[in-house]
Amino acid sequence: MNGPPWQGEAPGRLDVMGGVADYSGALVLQMPIRATTRVTITPRTAPGLEFTSDLEGRVSLPWPEVPIAPTGDVSALRGWLDEHGVPHWVRYPLGCLLLFAQAHDWRPAGGLTFAITSDVPASMGVSSSAALEVATLRALESASGRRFRGTELARLAQRAENEIVGAPCGLMDQLAAAHGVPGALLPILCRPDVLSDPVPLPPNAIAVGWPSGVKHAVTGSPYATARTASFMGKKILEGLVGRSLAYLAELAPSIVRGAAEDLLPSSLAGAEFLARHGAVEDSLSTIDPARMYPVRAAAAFPVEESFRCGLAVQLLRGVRDGDPREALEAVGELMYQAHAGYGSIGLGCPETDVMVEAIRGLGPRRGFFGARVSGGGSGGTVVVLLESSALPELTRLSQTLTFGEAAPAPLIL
Repeated sequence: MNGPPWQGEAPGRLDVMGGVADYSGALVLQMPIRATTRVTITPRTAPGLEFTSDLEGRVSLPWPEVPIAPTGDVSALRGWLDEHGVPHWVRYPLGCLLLFAQAHDWRPAGGLTFAITSDVPASMGVSSSAALEVATLRALESASGRRFRGTELARLAQRAENEIVGAPCGLMDQLAAAHGVPGALLPILCRPDVLSDPVPLPPNAIAVGWPSGVKHAVTGSPYATARTASFMGKKILEGLVGRSLAYLAELAPSIVRGAAEDLLPSSLAGAEFLARHGAVEDSLSTIDPARMYPVRAAAAFPVEESFRCGLAVQLLRGVRDGDPREALEAVGELMYQAHAGYGSIGLGCPETDVMVEAIRGLGPRRGFFGARVSGGGSGGTVVVLLESSALPELTRLSQTLTFGEAAPAPLIL
């Protein structure tokens, strides 16, 4: 264990393909970005905890003397956080600290200060939250001398976001922040954390994030509705195929598309589903009886997206000598299909649709292969697959195509 201060660092990520299919056990393709979050931990003479952020300010707290049940029941802790008015941004590093202390049977000898600096854009669909969680846990590894193995760090980071922050994210973001390789796609089979060898993009091809300026949140209603609808579809399809599924994405696309409309409806009220099928197995999904759910599209998207990601990997791994444009054009078409899938489950928005169509209009002849909204959708960032020589044209487009009064955000590399 090195002496203080102890530092951890982790990047944001571009969700090139996959996105919200992660919670259904799909294959997803992720790439780290250059921007990172850094967490520096130093001991302090005063008791308790202090959190400082270059963006959010400073917060001081006592150590929460609230037990965390091994079963994942953190209701008492979340009540303590609410009683003490703990800001949303503090719950990420604090949740990581408390779960780390529980998992490793460790507690610091005195108080600690957590200093957070970051150039990962927030609420732009590039997983600033996972970068903060992974950076915090890496700093805690240095401070404690305890070490994670394999994907343990990413899984604990996800627990902090699910259980303490209350965001129903899958494991994709944390795995990408912890294990991504610059310039390559990281294939993750979300069952829950099977990593394959990174897939380098062909020479002169790059993936770039184009921020829409429309902020999104994983805790928002459209994301929660789409997630719940997918688990509703899973339960219906289990009855159709006559067996339990560990993950919805185990099914072939033809099975989902072949299901009769009266069995797997396009839209279904929560009350009707509960009356026919009961609750879903996902602990992070709550069915609102009064809400309408896009069950058919939400079941089809992760199954088809997993198939698209597998095809993209085969195309890119098959690129050897010669011109890779044919493979890149095919991957770009898969990205356009993925973008349409987001719209079908309520995670699109007019601004990102305009951006994607602008890329489609430029086309491969001008070095633009494909684009899709990423992450949790409903705004955030559009990922663009293009030739590096076309980057100046994308920069010009991003500076001229703006929405509302917001200044255009820089591209994310």
